[in-house]
Amino acid sequence: MSFQEKSNALMLGAIVLVYGGYFALVLGSPVMTDGELNTEIGLLMSNGLILVTVGALVTIAIFGHIVIALLNHKEAGSEDERDKLIEMRGDQRGGFVMGVFAVCAMGLAMIATPHFWIVNTILGGLVAAEIVKAVSKLIDYRRGV
Repeated sequence: MSFQEKSNALMLGAIVLVYGGYFALVLGSPVMTDGELNTEIGLLMSNGLILVTVGALVTIAIFGHIVIALLNHKEAGSEDERDKLIEMRGDQRGGFVMGVFAVCAMGLAMIATPHFWIVNTILGGLVAAEIVKAVSKLIDYRRGV
């Protein structure tokens, strides 16, 4: 595996782990009372968790990339034309997913949905786009594009 492929796998695992935990906590939390969402509690809780998840993701990324670079120092920082093509294709696929979620978030805003759902739809779109991008890149690396 090349450095870029290992980096991509690390970030995919980190995103799934960190944001999987975030959405499990936020959407499975007791912010629902009698079938109704308590938006104030939900927003306060999710705002704090968003900051924690960003910090956790950055920490995992920094330490993970340090380990990958130490174990594979000859390839660290080298990028060829194939890596750029794979990155571009992943960005295109992820961008499409983000566009779909953005339209959904705009629709939620138009029908006056509570901010809690709009914020989490946007965040879900960002996360889903990154997952699609990373999976797409892993597939392209394995296929030898």
